[in-house]
Amino acid sequence: MSQVISLVLVALLMGGGSDEAVRLMLEADLDHLEGRLPAARDKLTRALTLDPRNTDARNLLGVILLKLGDLRAASTQFAYVQALDPGNETACVWQGVIHLHEERLDQAKDQFEAILRADPSNPTAHYFLGALYLLRGHVEEALSHLVRSRDLDAREPETHVRLGHVFFRLGLLANAELSFRRALELDSRNQEARNSLGWVLYAKGDAQAAIEQWRRVLEVNPRSQEATFNLAKVYGDLALEAKHKGNMGEACALWRRILAVDPANRGARQYVATCCK
Repeated sequence: MSQVISLVLVALLMGGGSDEAVRLMLEADLDHLEGRLPAARDKLTRALTLDPRNTDARNLLGVILLKLGDLRAASTQFAYVQALDPGNETACVWQGVIHLHEERLDQAKDQFEAILRADPSNPTAHYFLGALYLLRGHVEEALSHLVRSRDLDAREPETHVRLGHVFFRLGLLANAELSFRRALELDSRNQEARNSLGWVLYAKGDAQAAIEQWRRVLEVNPRSQEATFNLAKVYGDLALEAKHKGNMGEACALWRRILAVDPANRGARQYVATCCK
């Protein structure tokens, strides 16, 4: 989620802190937005040696550490913020996220619900509570919180992605397609949204449109295992369908397409060796 106060705004609004700390925070914010997480971590660490009580910088450092997989260090940052500012909702939300990562789902649920009792309009808490319900298979509860999160902040692509998954589970393919497309309007490089959109289109009977989405994922990330699997699975389904209809030329072309994206695919290689000249 991107609902962490931008350090650009913090730097403009803050009344204290050295010029060097402000510069480091601005650069770290840009590094974070552009995916240079280790660089952002290092600059925020240096900035906090100059301005250790800056809770916004410390929250963002916690988020970056969480994204880097260092849950213990991230939790330490959020706990530090809560010691400085016990009512800091951002730190409370991300502590709940750490509970999620560590599969303490009841604690995470309690944390998010406590935040929403204090602030029913917190979109991030609604998002993660909805994601938690989705993880547990409680689709209706997930839908309620994710719709609320979207209504509070429609600019967050991940909310639209989670909503798309809920709609897909409910069989509401048109709604799912709209949600994934909206996520891609906000973040055209969102691979989860594009991979999922492909399955929605395939479920609607448009295999070629689905294939195009997965090809676009591979254009951005040629190593995407999910897009590779999706293409191989659909090419394989189409190949078997063509084979059953007696169209071996089309079937062989499709098995060769599998090998073009997944050279190690044993099934396709065997079909090509035994059925195709």
